[in-house]
Amino acid sequence: MITDEQMNAICEFYSATDRLRELKVTRSDRYLGDIAEFIAKESLGMELASSCREQGYDGHINGKKVEVKYNGGKSTTLIAGDPDTYAELIVILGPNSVMRDPSFSEDYVIYRIPSTEVAKKTPHKDGVLRLAKGNLCDKYRVKSECT
Repeated sequence: MITDEQMNAICEFYSATDRLRELKVTRSDRYLGDIAEFIAKESLGMELASSCREQGYDGHINGKKVEVKYNGGKSTTLIAGDPDTYAELIVILGPNSVMRDPSFSEDYVIYRIPSTEVAKKTPHKDGVLRLAKGNLCDKYRVKSECT
């Protein structure tokens, strides 16, 4: 049975998602992905794709297609998509991501990785291209005071 506390937390969650949509932080029901795209837009000047359903990319920076991926929890990898469909992969690690270096003080750690570098990674046995913590080189990290 759902407790009153649990039901209140669920209601608070939906209220928060409604407010995030009103503030144009989120655009769909993919909350974490939308928040990552919002961070890329505000921090890196990414122009969001007009549709939330573009195949293989989420927006443009300086006219180049970019894909945004978010990791915010216990997953030790993230799916990198198809590097043939974008010029740059933006990886955003949230405060609770196990992929982030614990010495980083930013709330959100951002990496900008050229698709040519992503393409060098060997896909897993299932054919999916994934990046792990070791693939997130410091030279691709965006160091910013506003993240």
